[in-house]
Amino acid sequence: MNYKDALKYGFFEMQIARDWYREITADVGMHVDLIKYWIRISALLVQPIIPHFSEHIWTSILGEPQSIQLARWPSPAEPIDRTILDSGAYIRATIKSVREAEGQFLKKITKSKGVAPFDPRKPKSIHIYVATDFPDWQVKTVQIVKDSYDAETQKVDDAKVRQALAQAGLMKDKRVMPFVQAMKVCLTNKLFSSCLNVSIPGPHR
Repeated sequence: MNYKDALKYGFFEMQIARDWYREITADVGMHVDLIKYWIRISALLVQPIIPHFSEHIWTSILGEPQSIQLARWPSPAEPIDRTILDSGAYIRATIKSVREAEGQFLKKITKSKGVAPFDPRKPKSIHIYVATDFPDWQVKTVQIVKDSYDAETQKVDDAKVRQALAQAGLMKDKRVMPFVQAMKVCLTNKLFSSCLNVSIPGPHR
């Protein structure tokens, strides 16, 4: 077993998921059964590395009657729903973008000694509009990246992409290359596989 990958995609990703869940449930509180499930899976993941500590969690906190040494390696109770994962990733990225934009805006006001149009200490709200279809330039760009992607090496042929974009008349569009870079980052993430999907997932489709 590759313990480096187990730590990265198991233990550390579990910490990130916990922090995110705690943040988005700040108003209603976290579900106790889900927290216990998280503790259980975390204990199993770290058992090969810190067996004594995981044994303490397993028997003392979770109250399991048998040693964690006899427990099976965790496996998903249900098939993974990629739509939920991708939706969650999109929401997190959107929130991050909003916070970064707000931070940059406040920095500019502070440097210019101007008056902020809003009080950053008060609750705020934003309106998010979701399209049901991708614009034509994105559909073409996604197809070009898809045609230039090697599944075995998990890499995109940049030269092929630039040539195809030029032939399609998209190289002059300043939105295209940042969009291509975002797709390449998405393709390197082993948790998501819908980077090259131009359909909009969800009940509205």
